[in-house]
Amino acid sequence: MRVTELFFRMSRAVPDLAEITSDNFEEHLTSDLTFSEFFNDFLMLPVFGAAVRYDGMSGGFELLDQTAAHLSCHIRSFLHELQSKSLSEPHWIPAEPLPDNRYIVTCLDRDECIQWLKRDRLPFFLQSDSYFEYRLAQCVCQLSSSQTSQDHVTADESRGSQAYPEPVKTSGVCGARETFMCFKRSLSGGQGDVILSLWMDIERLKTLDTHTKSRYLVWMRSQYLASVNVELLSRLGLKCSIRWQEDKLCDVQPRLLEILMLYWGQRFTHCLSDDWCVSELTLSCVCVNVSRSYLPAHVTAHICTDNRVESSQMFLFMDVLRTESRSGSVFTHFCQNSGNQLWENAVHFCSELSQYIHLFCMNTFDPYRVQHTAQMLYGVYVCSGAQRCVVLSEENRRTVLSRLTPAFEDLFDQVEELALNVLLEPWTLFSDQTTQSLKRVTQRQEVRYAETELFNRLQHLYTHTQRNLTQVFRSPPAPAEVTRAPDLWSSVPDRFRGISLDSLTRNPSQLQHFLSFLEKNSVSVYLQFCLDVEQLKKTPVSDEGLMKERHTNITTKYCNYNFLCGPNSPASKDQQMRVAAGVVCVSLLSELQSAVQKRLEVDWLPLFLSSSEFITGHKPQAAGVACEQQPVVRHLRRRQFYKQVNGGGVMASCQVSVSMRKALLNPVTCLQFQKFLCVCGDLRENDLLFWLEVQRYKDLCHSRCDDVMIQRKISIIISRFITSTTPPALQIHIPPELAQHIMSSRRALGPYVFREAQVCVFKQLLTHWPDFSAFHTAVGEDSVLRVMEHKWWRERHRRVRGEQDDKPSEDDETHTVSDEDLQENSDMTSYKISWCYSKHMAALEHEKTLSEEVTSSCGKVKFTISSFDVMFCVQTAVQLPV
Repeated sequence: MRVTELFFRMSRAVPDLAEITSDNFEEHLTSDLTFSEFFNDFLMLPVFGAAVRYDGMSGGFELLDQTAAHLSCHIRSFLHELQSKSLSEPHWIPAEPLPDNRYIVTCLDRDECIQWLKRDRLPFFLQSDSYFEYRLAQCVCQLSSSQTSQDHVTADESRGSQAYPEPVKTSGVCGARETFMCFKRSLSGGQGDVILSLWMDIERLKTLDTHTKSRYLVWMRSQYLASVNVELLSRLGLKCSIRWQEDKLCDVQPRLLEILMLYWGQRFTHCLSDDWCVSELTLSCVCVNVSRSYLPAHVTAHICTDNRVESSQMFLFMDVLRTESRSGSVFTHFCQNSGNQLWENAVHFCSELSQYIHLFCMNTFDPYRVQHTAQMLYGVYVCSGAQRCVVLSEENRRTVLSRLTPAFEDLFDQVEELALNVLLEPWTLFSDQTTQSLKRVTQRQEVRYAETELFNRLQHLYTHTQRNLTQVFRSPPAPAEVTRAPDLWSSVPDRFRGISLDSLTRNPSQLQHFLSFLEKNSVSVYLQFCLDVEQLKKTPVSDEGLMKERHTNITTKYCNYNFLCGPNSPASKDQQMRVAAGVVCVSLLSELQSAVQKRLEVDWLPLFLSSSEFITGHKPQAAGVACEQQPVVRHLRRRQFYKQVNGGGVMASCQVSVSMRKALLNPVTCLQFQKFLCVCGDLRENDLLFWLEVQRYKDLCHSRCDDVMIQRKISIIISRFITSTTPPALQIHIPPELAQHIMSSRRALGPYVFREAQVCVFKQLLTHWPDFSAFHTAVGEDSVLRVMEHKWWRERHRRVRGEQDDKPSEDDETHTVSDEDLQENSDMTSYKISWCYSKHMAALEHEKTLSEEVTSSCGKVKFTISSFDVMFCVQTAVQLPV
């Protein structure tokens, strides 16, 4: 039976949607746990500054403070450490004192806070995504609670829809709000996800003003006509674009709710009763978190960034714009009511720009929609006499126009930078206004106690361990062979016993989970020490400054009493004495690393591999389920990875990424960054060169040249970076499946063939940008090129000579490039770079015919210049050294 037929054969009633008003607000807050969870999530959004939280235990309101959570976590980890060490190491003594479980919380007067919430927060909550999701979550809860009382359907329909056997089992999964989040994740990438988004967009449509509503209808029509099932559109009466009007959509919305709840909701509640589904949902969440973990939490761009704007403030503001729909568009309303037309235009542009960026990370990429949306944004916000003009300069306006066809994701970078700077003023005013509004509510401070029962148990154990202190001073501890804990690997399942610490650290996702596991047990310092020492050992000896900096950081951070010299230190007595004496050389750090790794492998790795979280995440599936689900899961993970990269702060709207792209288009800065990456090794330089070549490829697409020339450029980029004749064949940091996708669709995607690959390498470049920015700031603009050229030539020389060790040879003095030679090379280089079409085409032809390497020399240093280096120099008018 078809799914669409099942949709329209369902006759059971859909649970009622909850309605929150000012009159029943307080009643729902005190009696409805689901509502309080969603409302607290709304109150803690970054747009409101100081976060207010409703405490269901006390029935009052308080300012959010993480002190209680951190204190609770510390008490639990300390208690766990005491319990485990008292059994495995009887003579172990805790190095840190007993923590205090008291903390201070700022409480708000309940009656005043209720009135303040009704006046300043509730109106925006009722038109926010948080409220819409709360209503759907209530439906899911009602559906699961009433499922057992429903009549059974026929066996055929039951097997066809997978919708009607037992109630949802949520006891071991998550809370009421988190259950709905799992429901959303279960729909990800399918028709259920599209139907949910359509229902939410219709809800948003009801909250918009007349002018914005008409533009939003146009966007919805283009969005869903291409993504909703054609048969479903026909049955709903939405197949014709003229039917996409507000009244028609409001009539259709209840039908969408029926489909969402009676098919997808029932399917979700049924699947939650199966362990394999919970495992799949958990794995999909892990994929999202891992992708996000590779992105730097705080990236500071010192180059080409407006000095008026501090990065922390801009990051907070970008987070505010990203969560506007969850806050009921409260900041957008502030700009609209300010009377300043420029503020209103800028905030609407940022909102519609995010929709444009979203088109580049959809499951199905549609070049026509991208082009149409770009032209609409240009016509409404950028062109001369635009209806919602953001006052762009004539030069920048021409630049956007010249790059309008074909349209890429960085088309509106300059416009976005202007809009963000414009919006900083209203954002400051809005923040002051919300702060002053909260101060009118009476506040008082209370002393509370965290984890009272656990703390009492901790006190008892701590007092007991202190009795061992006298015995420790009277007699030395027993040998390690006597006091060592029993073999913990016996509790590890057989299929996981082959996992070693080395293989775990090579797997980024598992490494992240292992680190989180160690953090919960307050021993993450062991793994961090091993990783930092490994990074130090891989630092080139030629880079004395970086070597010294990393060595100093390690000795300052780890060579203290608690870690390496305490009673529970993994180091031997001799090693502890050498550390205490201050003789911390690289060889000693390597010895300590081996000792710490042994501690991890003996004590903590088996505990991690035998934990319920690890076993559940790797639970084997039934053969039929695995065959059916795994291709889908792999596809969703791949799409989610690119979605996180594209929408999570790399190629998406972000002040840092805009600043970095702007800096890379500066020839001098780009050359400096290239040499910086060359010293880093691991083909990092190729990521930058690939990104630059794709940018030139985009310019070529904008130059209106013929298709033959474009295809030739595509072939050159692929042969240089993706199917290189020089090992390895894949010369850039992109997934192998993406490289295969480029090869299979190189002629089908036209100007967008390198879209996802450029996103991936840009993410890699962004991770190195903070270090380069800090180096650039420390050295200074005048000296950075000379220092980087010195490192660049030495690294080039070392690579050509094929040095495998980091020790300098006896004749290094005869092969070392002197400062005078470097200055001479620097003088030979023309940094006033001018791009011209004829040189670009000459470089393309040169790349096609030049296969051998050109060998040159500089003084006594011999090095090779690849054909790609020649092409780069010709294109940028940089003179080759002779």
